[in-house]
Amino acid sequence: MPRDPSARITRTPSRRMTSVQIRRRMLDAALATIGERGMTLGFHDLQLDDVIASAGVSRSSAYRVFKSKEEFVGELLNEAASTFAEQLSDDHALRTAIRIVASRPDLHSTEDGRRRLILELIRVVLEQNFYSTIDSAAWQSFLATSAALLANDGSESLRRVAETLRRGSDRFVESMAAFHEAMARLLGFTLRDDFVGGFTLYTVLGSSMVEGLAVRHLSNPAITDNFYVGPPTLTEEPTEWAPSAIGFLAIFDKFLVADPQFDPATIDVYLTQLTWATGAGSDAH
Repeated sequence: MPRDPSARITRTPSRRMTSVQIRRRMLDAALATIGERGMTLGFHDLQLDDVIASAGVSRSSAYRVFKSKEEFVGELLNEAASTFAEQLSDDHALRTAIRIVASRPDLHSTEDGRRRLILELIRVVLEQNFYSTIDSAAWQSFLATSAALLANDGSESLRRVAETLRRGSDRFVESMAAFHEAMARLLGFTLRDDFVGGFTLYTVLGSSMVEGLAVRHLSNPAITDNFYVGPPTLTEEPTEWAPSAIGFLAIFDKFLVADPQFDPATIDVYLTQLTWATGAGSDAH
């Protein structure tokens, strides 16, 4: 039957994606892949065509926005540095600490009891922190992004990556310093008078030790995954300590001491404040 020339074909107009939308789609697609498997140094195994297909954009559009794989990798490095730096902080440590302290009110009133609690915090939290670090695609990607700076080719893209990593690291250190200061305040410990670095340096030393062990784990897990008999915590019996916890205990013993003016009555008040602030009520009791 001949087609009526006066009939109109109704079509839904297709919206052409903008360069900004294409860029965002491609970066998000690549970041999703990295988030699942971690990032390899230099993205040698990154297939740009796979990213294009996953992003749902045309090849011609992709190359209109990114002229080459190298240009895309430069953008992706900066995005990865920003994205995975934001994922380094871990609220689980604070929830664990609240639960441990709240579970043993019988140890709150004496300096020895509070020291036992803080030793248990170090033993448990630092073990968790080490294994969450080595299992984290975010940390692996952050490490690989940082290692990319070894190229030091003076390019603008690497300069931007370095600045993004620095800002992310600053936020992580600030967050962890606040955690360590809160735990010290909660249990009546304070920095030694002759230690002027504050909780920022205390945190840098501790986190660097954990990350160093995590890097060592990549090549020789037999060394880092052993446990050792360490000092007793909540009981009189010696207990097992991970290397990361032992290392942090040495830092703690060097820089913190019990506050002779501490009032144990403040523990319940401050513990309640921390519990409400983190929404950890169900974990703390």
